[in-house]
This record gives sequence, structure tokens and C-alpha cells, in this order.
Amino acid sequence: MTHPGWLSLLALFAAAGAGGAVFALISVPLAWILGAMTGAAIYANLIGSTGNTKTARRTGQLILGTSAAAVLTPEILAAMVGLLPVMVGAALLAILVGVGAAGLFAAIARVDRTTAMLSALPAGLAEMASLAQERGARSDVVTVTHTLRVFAVVTIVPFVLTAFAAPSPVEEILASPGALGWLSILTCVGLSAAISLLAGRVGMINPWIVVPMVVGAGLAALDLPVARMPQPLLVAAQILIGGSLGSQLLLTEFARLPRVLVAAAVSTTLLGLIMLVLCGPLLAVVLGLDLLSLSLALSPGGFGEMVASAKALDAQVAIVVGFQFVRSLLTNLAAPFLIDHDRRDMSTH
Repeated sequence: MTHPGWLSLLALFAAAGAGGAVFALISVPLAWILGAMTGAAIYANLIGSTGNTKTARRTGQLILGTSAAAVLTPEILAAMVGLLPVMVGAALLAILVGVGAAGLFAAIARVDRTTAMLSALPAGLAEMASLAQERGARSDVVTVTHTLRVFAVVTIVPFVLTAFAAPSPVEEILASPGALGWLSILTCVGLSAAISLLAGRVGMINPWIVVPMVVGAGLAALDLPVARMPQPLLVAAQILIGGSLGSQLLLTEFARLPRVLVAAAVSTTLLGLIMLVLCGPLLAVVLGLDLLSLSLALSPGGFGEMVASAKALDAQVAIVVGFQFVRSLLTNLAAPFLIDHDRRDMSTH
């Protein structure tokens, strides 16, 4: 990247930070994520292209993953394992809803079935857009749809949740981690970054936020628990993630695909109604978990954005990570099979 490109990225995230500060000042839920998203979107639309924000997003995910690792205990890990069948069931239901919505998406957006399937499935933007390119589908439609879905979920869900659901009590620790605490944080970050680079090359899903939790669990098992992440670093991570998402909210892209916007709104609403309105309260009663954490866990948003939301809202991060990871993993594994199966069915008719 050229020097002006770096300057543009710095300006983008400066605008993102300013937006987060304004939202925090007026006490908006998820202030640093939503404000950063808003500030970055304004900058990107007024100034233009800002370059690749992938490194910034990954850095934010690495910080959040390390922060999430600090809450892992043997008891929490055991609880996550116990919830695995529920996580798998919720993931399969979300996939079925996505498959069911694909036909409606194709009809509304007037796109091919493969593009519609990859747009409607509740998986990561990068993975689905890449698969669209590999299978000859319209990656622009897939990108716009998933960007709109994450934006809608991150924007709407926190306002609803903070109005009707209370988080689990979480002890707020403002003190500095201390020398040993910083050593544990830096060890987790360093090991996770190295492993994530290798894992990404072999196709691991979301390594930058999952690997730190695995490393943190390993350190905890060795009686070297990761210290709590200082609040300024968590704020910085939210700015990086929110700013990265905001840089993709280009009005020119949305304006040229009006039918796609309608199809995306319909499929996102369908997923939200089934996963959040129907499943969320039911699972909250059956499992005895708080509705806030479960709603974030079931939300069809981006992995990093949902974990960041859980941290910002003091939800049970481990539960959110577990559900989001299982759904992301199963959806990405199922997507190629579903596309090929759908194409075979279409060819026989």
C-alpha cells in the first residue's frame, strides 16, 4: 500500500473514533461500534475509497478474542460443551431458514439460485463472497446482502435488547493488569497472531477471534490465565471492527442494487423472527440463560461484530462465541454441498 493509502486509512479510523466518541457522549448502546461504523461510513462516502481494512479488522478481532479468553474457566468450558447439542440444533435451524429464504431472495432480487443461496445463508461475508467468486455467482450481490445484514443486526438488536433484556452481572475491573497480567495478554496475543496466520492459510474459519480463545483456554489449563483486557484496548478493538464495517457501507453500491436491498431485508427479517423472536425466549426459559446473551448468540450477524457486542453489553461472551462459531463452521461446511445439490436438482428439471 502506498503512503497516501495509509494516510487515508488513518483518516478513516480517526473519523470512526470521533463517531464512537460522539455516540458514547450521548449514551447510545454499543456506542463505540455503532459510532465508529457511522463515522467511517460518512468518511468513505464523502471522501471515497480508503483501501483494505482487513488488517485493522483482524487486529480488532485478535484483541476481542484475547479479551474473551480472560473469562474462560474450566466451569465455563464445561458449560459450553454441555450446550453443544443446542448450538448444533440452532445452527441447523438457521441454515434451514437460509435455504428456505433463498428461493424468495432469487425471485425478489432476480438473481440466480447460487447467488441467492450464498446471500441468504447466515455465514460470514468474506467466506460467502469468496465462494461466490469460485462458483461463478455474483459476489457483489452477496457482499451487499451480508453487509446490510450485519449492519441491521448490529444496529437494531442492541437497542431492542437493552430495552427488554438485562445482562448477567459482570464484575467491572478497571485496574491495570500489572506486569504478570500484561505478560499473559501479550503471550496470548503473540501466540494467537502466529497461529492465526498459519490457520488462515489452511482455510480455518474466523481464526483471528477463535484462536485467541483456544490459546487462552490452554494457558488457563496450565494455570496461566489471561488477565482482563484494559478498557482502552477494548474500545480500540471496537473502533477497528466498526470502522472496517462502516467503510463498506457505500451508498453507490446500495443504490445500484435496489431489488437486492429488498431481498436482503426480507431474508434478514425472516432469520431474525425465527431465531430471535421464536427461539430466543424459548431457549432462555429452557436453558436458564439470560435473553441478552442468547439473542446475541442466535443473531445472524458477523462473528466479530457479535462478540464485540457481547463485550460491550456485558453479556456472557463464551456463550455468544460458542453459538456463533458453531453456526459459522457448519454453514461454511454446508454451503458448497447445498449449492452443488441445488444445481443437480435444477439440472434434472
